[in-house]
Amino acid sequence: MRGKLVLMTCGLALLALYLGAVSALDPGTCNIALGMESGRIPDDDITASSSFDSGNVGPRHARVRTEVGGGAWCPKMQVTAEPKEWLEVDLHSVRVITAVETQGRFGNGQGQEFAEAYLLKYWRPRLGKWVRYHDGKGQEVMTGNTITYLEARQKLDPPIWASKVRFLPYSYHMRTVCMRVELYGCPWTEGVLSYSMPQGDKRGAGWEFFDATYDGHWDVELQRGLGQLTDGKFGPDSFKNAYYDYHRSQGWVGWRNDSRKGKPLEITFEFDQVREFTAIHLYCNNEFTSEVQVFSEIQIMFSIGGKIYSGNPISFMYMEDRIFEYSRNVSIKLHHRVGKYVKLRMQFAAKWIMISEVTFDSVVAGGNFTVESEEVTTRSVEENKSPPVVPSVDVPFSTARQEDQTVMAVIIGVLLAVAILLGVAMLVIVYRQRQRKWLGSPMAAKGPLITSGSPLPGKGPFLPSGSPLPSKGSSIITPAGTTARDKATSTPDTALLLDLPLDEYQEPLHHYCYSSLLRDKSIQPSDVSHEYAVPEVGIGNGSAGSTLLIGPKVPPPSLPPARGTAPKTVKPPNQQDVMSALRRRLETNVVPEFPRHRVRMLSKLGQGAYRAVYIAEADGISDYGGSSSSNGKKLVAVRSLLHNATEADRMSFEKDIHILGALEDENIARVLGVCSKEEPLCAIMEYLPQGELCRFLRAHALMPGDRTLPVGHKTLSFNCLLYMATQIASGMRYLESLNFVHKDLAARNCLVGKAYQIKISDLGAENDEYANDYYTMDNGDILPIRWMAWESIRLGRYTTKSDVWSFGVTLWEILQLCRQTPYQGLSDEEVVQSLAHLHDDNGLFAFLRRPPSTTKEIADLMTECWRRHANERPSFREIHLFLQRKNLGYQPVT
Repeated sequence: MRGKLVLMTCGLALLALYLGAVSALDPGTCNIALGMESGRIPDDDITASSSFDSGNVGPRHARVRTEVGGGAWCPKMQVTAEPKEWLEVDLHSVRVITAVETQGRFGNGQGQEFAEAYLLKYWRPRLGKWVRYHDGKGQEVMTGNTITYLEARQKLDPPIWASKVRFLPYSYHMRTVCMRVELYGCPWTEGVLSYSMPQGDKRGAGWEFFDATYDGHWDVELQRGLGQLTDGKFGPDSFKNAYYDYHRSQGWVGWRNDSRKGKPLEITFEFDQVREFTAIHLYCNNEFTSEVQVFSEIQIMFSIGGKIYSGNPISFMYMEDRIFEYSRNVSIKLHHRVGKYVKLRMQFAAKWIMISEVTFDSVVAGGNFTVESEEVTTRSVEENKSPPVVPSVDVPFSTARQEDQTVMAVIIGVLLAVAILLGVAMLVIVYRQRQRKWLGSPMAAKGPLITSGSPLPGKGPFLPSGSPLPSKGSSIITPAGTTARDKATSTPDTALLLDLPLDEYQEPLHHYCYSSLLRDKSIQPSDVSHEYAVPEVGIGNGSAGSTLLIGPKVPPPSLPPARGTAPKTVKPPNQQDVMSALRRRLETNVVPEFPRHRVRMLSKLGQGAYRAVYIAEADGISDYGGSSSSNGKKLVAVRSLLHNATEADRMSFEKDIHILGALEDENIARVLGVCSKEEPLCAIMEYLPQGELCRFLRAHALMPGDRTLPVGHKTLSFNCLLYMATQIASGMRYLESLNFVHKDLAARNCLVGKAYQIKISDLGAENDEYANDYYTMDNGDILPIRWMAWESIRLGRYTTKSDVWSFGVTLWEILQLCRQTPYQGLSDEEVVQSLAHLHDDNGLFAFLRRPPSTTKEIADLMTECWRRHANERPSFREIHLFLQRKNLGYQPVT
């Protein structure tokens, strides 16, 4: 178990490094020739201090591997160790320069001049001065050429940000030199012109955690420059390694809490233009045993002019981690805030804050922006000033007495209205409580977390019967066959475990949800597959003891019979037993309490209106059902109720936990425990170490042939892909047997464990990484349209057969290793229009293309899943049986 923990820690550390690297400058890819040799840099942009003969060896001839005129630039004066001659290249816009190249004058074999060494100077607008370059070791003199015709390329470590560069020939003894040059780098798209902050502090004797490569003004604070925080390099987990083993430019910039005198650390970034920001990423050290931790809180403020930071700052509280000491990338959403200046204000969580890299996700903002005016602030202050008091005149009291009767009348009216509203509210509450007691299920009161009251719809991972569409951040699994129109005809018997208003309209997004069961224990599984039917408008005429799912004349949906068999003699096996078992678990299940102090949050996946989801580590938590207890730490997912959640949100959250805790299938992510003794209320869910299936597949390649691969190999066989798809079909078969609809089945909502174990979940939907997989419809519904059946989008109709359609898309994703998004060539609007062709049945709908790696039988299965008529699509029982037969005998090597 200790070895597993070490492996897990290393994996998380590598993941943090990877997440940071993808959003920062990568010097390894920023190495394009900027145009001296190719001529993209025109002659007019190449100047010099002097030329021996401007027509023959002038600056325009200083292009590497180019023989024009005399073959190089040659200054008029000989050079020494005190260089005064220079060759300047004007790039006009700021570029990241990662390497330079020099060459002597060959002159068709006649030239003998070259520069054995040189210096570099650079300039950019915000600096306002020429800065002499030095590398990470502090060396300024760069090695040049040894012969005239061979090039000498020098990597710049750290790189420089410049719009103008000067080469200054250098020689240890007086000599004549000639030069040809090239610059390598890339455009600076981040837009950061400079950042200003306090210089780093010393730690002990000689430990200087300074921004050693900062090229701006060094005064009381660092101003108008760039340095280590933007150089694309990440410090190691131990800052001691950074100090001893790395160059100074590859370590950390550190600040002490006591040197700030209790004040927070502030860093201000200036950008080239007004930008729209979506996220910020800070790479931080967390070596807490050495008194270094990630900040406890950060405030992020925006300004157009850089003097006044108007608007409410974005505040982010970082959850303290005293378990893992690896460095990590802290990413914060910036919600499309706009500004040219961004100020970070960080509070200390320990004695030290150490930061290695800061990057932003932003684009240039469109429109005209006005600099914040100080007059507005001054005016508001003056308006708040109290008028001078004149002792001899009591103006305020006399004015109040004149309006005394009017004021009292208004107060009395308001109080009377409030009293009437309170009285009406009390009557409604009493009426609803009595109605709920009369209609309530005996199961609902036996859950350990269930409280009285009626929850709001769509607030958690479960939706009741008759609720067609879950809202954003809510559940997406409901009893099959429900639509928006079904609500109008739902009887008290169809409310089942949860009691919801009949006029709510929900939207499917983000989480799946397993809904309530039929309460009538006399319900029998249907022997036919039913198509959607519009129920009669009004209240159903069923008796109190009857149980209807969507209307008085519609039988409850069930598994269809196997193809080629008589529907009246063959029934889905064990459906009644499965539903009875789940009903018994709902009546007796107690979700175990788990000590909160044994849960350590590792990273945040996302946040909804009233709850947040984290990846966490639980120490000693039992497996599902309490069958065994782990002596070590296990990765789990944690849903936490936010502090701003209402009482209705809390009741819905508790009922969600109770129902989800009753499901028992090995291919469904299940509830392991709760933390309910202290706030906030948390549910601990199963999580698998490989994370979402979508990300897992993208990290692998398809192996040709049918060879069996060892676990963890970076290639996957076709049979292995079918093996994972078979498990998804198995989990959906279980939900189908309960008439539950997932509503967001996709690779992002499946988890991968050891030996390619799969569990259906909803965590991918709450992950910001997959936000682009959802589309906002004209009516405000936010839907995963690329995975949805046409009838769900056009008619609001959700059945187990609409999940079958989604399974076909998920299978297509798996066979593509999630390299492509469904209907990738179409915009979201075009996908909606294309699906409308199925509704119109005009034959114009363009189905997904067959993946090149699949077989005809699997391609035919996907086609069956995408049939226009839902009753013609196979059931999950049939799909699972088919995939089992196609993958017969395959077992992953463990």
